[in-house]
Amino acid sequence: MNDDITRSASPNGHPQEFDTEALARAIAEAAWELKARNVRVLDVRKLVSYADYLVVCHGTSERHAASIANHVIDDLRPLKVRPASVEGIRTGEWILVDFLDAVLHVFYEPFRSEYAIESIYREAPRLALEPPGELEEQSGGPDP
Repeated sequence: MNDDITRSASPNGHPQEFDTEALARAIAEAAWELKARNVRVLDVRKLVSYADYLVVCHGTSERHAASIANHVIDDLRPLKVRPASVEGIRTGEWILVDFLDAVLHVFYEPFRSEYAIESIYREAPRLALEPPGELEEQSGGPDP
């Protein structure tokens, strides 16, 4: 789990603000913990108004994809980060976990190329990521 997510509470105790890049990186790291493949973080701040970052990855089966999404949700819970909504977890084909400023898209591998999120946001800069050593082969390479 990434402990670099910084929180700044307002003096009156209103909701806290997070470093959204650190949040996106924490999501990617949690996905890697369950062996997510081809993890990408897209910086969409200049392209859309609904999020700052999209984290895109895939699993090798519907069950694997659902497990990745559930693990990310559970891994961020101690940081008091909860998703605003979760969709698609029952089918496991395309799971969307909306953390508001960062949105996780977990696909079952065949559906990732069908929906081609990365090509929709082709202009979005990609964050440089350092996957765990054992996953470098699966996470590197061109976008699907």
